[in-house]
Amino acid sequence: MLERLQLNSILFAFALFLGQLVTAKELQTSKILTETWKPPEYGTQQFIGYYADTFKIPEGLENEVNFWIDIYSKYTTQQGVFHIAGSTDKILGEIDLTQVYANPKWGPVRKELEAEKVIQNQRRLIAKRHNISDIKKIRLQTGLKDRMLKAIQVSGKYLPMMEEIFKKEKIPIELTRVVFVESSFNINAGSKVGASGLWQIMPSLAKKLNYIDDAHDLRLHPEYSTRLAAKILKENYQITKSWPLAVTGYNHGVGSLIKIIRKYKSNDIAYLIRNVESRKSFGFASRNFYATFLAALYVESHANLYFPEPLLKEPPLQTKVARLKNKMTYDELLNSFDQDYEKLKKLNPQLKMSYIKKKKYVPVGTVISFPNKEKLASEESSTNNEGS
Repeated sequence: MLERLQLNSILFAFALFLGQLVTAKELQTSKILTETWKPPEYGTQQFIGYYADTFKIPEGLENEVNFWIDIYSKYTTQQGVFHIAGSTDKILGEIDLTQVYANPKWGPVRKELEAEKVIQNQRRLIAKRHNISDIKKIRLQTGLKDRMLKAIQVSGKYLPMMEEIFKKEKIPIELTRVVFVESSFNINAGSKVGASGLWQIMPSLAKKLNYIDDAHDLRLHPEYSTRLAAKILKENYQITKSWPLAVTGYNHGVGSLIKIIRKYKSNDIAYLIRNVESRKSFGFASRNFYATFLAALYVESHANLYFPEPLLKEPPLQTKVARLKNKMTYDELLNSFDQDYEKLKKLNPQLKMSYIKKKKYVPVGTVISFPNKEKLASEESSTNNEGS
């Protein structure tokens, strides 16, 4: 769906997630973390295109997957590795900016500026050491270990629901782990090109499917966005006949990927990654998307090896998803959440509250997640009466 994971500097990573990251200690001791982490059980699934080794690392892709495993499990967002732009085969050097960001005398802006100075100095030293004339060819990939830990903990809210949806679509439940790559389970994640939500769905597709209107944006609704993502991945598989390509197509666009497959006369993902010449039509993010997925899949499945125990998760989200059959006033809506506006927003990130507050009502057809105790006459159960 989106050219991602190209964080050209730690500045961008820090700015993007500033105010969203929670430290491991804070999360581990939080009252919301009540579920004990257990390794996922995928077992033998009777789903389309699924075999015991479906998500085995393809031959020729081992180096890329190992690179991303280290990114997800070894380096934090204040650390990183330098490598040649466009390739993860050779690590040129490492960087650790922990002390820069820990300096109590500096504010956030000063820390970013100082971090950038350290990054540029390190680039120049690496260029000299490796006889690289153009330092722009030296790319910094920041780590994601702390972000991955938070994602595993938050994922407890959503994965049970996601897995059920994927089972109904009869596609491998391992694919739900694409969200670790797309958004790290940040429900409000957004991108420079307009993708939003857990699954980073583009606005053009969402508008085409009536997922966006004046009152809500269903890309931000956990259940609705998951339904759409499952359909996209399933359609990608039906077109490509390959789960590695279906996953890659989720990022790159299946139409563009088919053109590459036809041009190079191969549906082997490892071969395409190694041999597609154009970095413009098949860029770094697209080339690495399947490897990042496999890495995230592995790290999450072996989280006890990489993160401190006891590893806890948030419990599954308990809501009743409904589409309004009748108009509801804003006051009625707020009453349904015990006059708790923050609770309303937390359970309904898809609602456009500025519009609803201005109109003072919620239009017919708006999707709302109510606490389970609510049973309103204006509701229509999504599980019984709705499609995507």
